[in-house]
Amino acid sequence: MAAVLSATGQGSAGKPEELCLGGQPNAPVRIEVFSDFECPHCREFYLDTLKPLIADFTKEKRIDKIYILYHDFPLDMHPNARKAASYALAAKQISREAWLRVIDVLYQDQELWSQNGNIEGELSKVLNPAELARVRKLVTDPSIEQAVRLEVQLGQSREITMTPTFFIISQSGRQQRVNGSLGYLIVKDSLEQLLK
Repeated sequence: MAAVLSATGQGSAGKPEELCLGGQPNAPVRIEVFSDFECPHCREFYLDTLKPLIADFTKEKRIDKIYILYHDFPLDMHPNARKAASYALAAKQISREAWLRVIDVLYQDQELWSQNGNIEGELSKVLNPAELARVRKLVTDPSIEQAVRLEVQLGQSREITMTPTFFIISQSGRQQRVNGSLGYLIVKDSLEQLLK
């Protein structure tokens, strides 16, 4: 799938730090990602592009040049995507660290749970029994489904129709929209140009 790039002069509304995959809110560049846990292109983008960006452009290397915000945008064509988003948001209620572990395992093991629907089996690999029990309880809370709905509505208000879709936003508010997955080196080069 080819990525489609467009640029506008408008920034987007900031989201709370709880949606942060990496970086700090005061970083010179913000990346907002709309993604679907069951989308193969989202998996590729998360594992091959976002994770290396977090490693190379955030505090792990003593720099904070980017701030990455993650939004769930489960597509109707993926039968387990909304359920996966609900589990991730339930894990976020426990802690940011639990949420990040759940995101990792959902993308890493996407082929398994997307075929058999056993999301909890994958979560048991990264959550201890007490955390998993809390997630099981939280995922049935109507507020979790409402949170997924709000994420989808946010994406729709931003005219998201495919995943992944992400926005690269500079401090000046200049925004670049990317529809589809881009490789690490392409995004890295674009970020380095923005950060000059």
